[in-house]
Amino acid sequence: MADDVMTAWIAAGAAVAGALSGGVVTGWFTLASARRQAQGTVDAAARQADAAWAAGQRQADAAWEAGRRQADAAWEAGRLQADAQLDVASRTLTAQALAAQREVRRAAYAALLAATDTAHQHREQWQQALGTPQATACRDRYQAALPPVTEALNLVRLEGPDTVILAAEALEQALDASAPPGRHAGAHTAFLAAARTALTVAP
Repeated sequence: MADDVMTAWIAAGAAVAGALSGGVVTGWFTLASARRQAQGTVDAAARQADAAWAAGQRQADAAWEAGRRQADAAWEAGRLQADAQLDVASRTLTAQALAAQREVRRAAYAALLAATDTAHQHREQWQQALGTPQATACRDRYQAALPPVTEALNLVRLEGPDTVILAAEALEQALDASAPPGRHAGAHTAFLAAARTALTVAP
């Protein structure tokens, strides 16, 4: 009887020991598995975070590049617009300057024509009155009409161009008392032609 009890106790102890031993081993494997699973989760999260960061970086780079291209395009468009506006302003100012120059020249040419016409009329009247009591008065009027011609010629010399200046000087010389009678008509026609050309063609 005592042997049976002892045998039972031994069997029970062995069973308990086996159970304890198996539980420890099983627990150890379970813990290792849990650790591997946790590490796998951490690694997966890290890879996901890296991928998200890389995607965000690529998106940021693409956005920056798009913004830079847009800024460059806007700058170029602004530059072209500014150049166009400056070109228009330059052409406008040039046109205005030419128009003003033509007006000044036209006034100078007209003044010379008026002065030479007056002097030519008085010269003709004086020559027709030679040998008459009116000759002296006609000569005085002719001589008084010459200084305005010189003044008008000086204005033409200031305004130019050279072709008109040469024609204007020839017109003045045609008013000389010793000039042939028909010289004035040719000089007058030549001056008008040179003046019209100067007023219609850009310098």
